[in-house]
Amino acid sequence: MAKKEELEITIAPDGTVNVMVKCGPGMKCVELTKFLEESLGGEVLDRQFTGDYYAETEKTGVTVEAGDGTSKG
Repeated sequence: MAKKEELEITIAPDGTVNVMVKCGPGMKCVELTKFLEESLGGEVLDRQFTGDYYAETEKTGVTVEAGDGTSKG
């Protein structure tokens, strides 16, 4: 079963926003916060990755075959 992603958002008195993503493996953490970064319109000052970032993402079974469907031989 997949883990639920969580965002922990802290706003400092000076207006600085800190967002921590929990259970977001790999670049998923960046994808999960992109909407906030765009909405706030600020600049990302620092990005620190937790151990979740370095964990392997769950794999799903998808197979894609290229070609026109005809076999030669």
